[in-house]
Amino acid sequence: MVKHEVSSLTPQHQEAFVEEYRRKAKSTGVAYLLWLIGFQYAYVGKWGILVLYLLTAGGLFIWMLIDIFRVPSMVRDYNKDIAVDVLRNLKAIQHGREG
Repeated sequence: MVKHEVSSLTPQHQEAFVEEYRRKAKSTGVAYLLWLIGFQYAYVGKWGILVLYLLTAGGLFIWMLIDIFRVPSMVRDYNKDIAVDVLRNLKAIQHGREG
């Protein structure tokens, strides 16, 4: 969906999208580094889950082990949400200037 919508933008707006997306997107490598100290959920903005995670010591380390495999999908989902938000904001700005 996002790729199709971005392709319909002007080249100037496409460049603005890419720049803003790159600025806000998260890295899987950084998420894994934070996983080592138990703060991978903070990195993707899931503060409630982070508190629960810390209070249960990573689900008695079981949750921590499961997260080894979940980190890439958490970052990918976060980045998808960021792409949609950036596109939505860019389109709102574009429509605001046209109107």
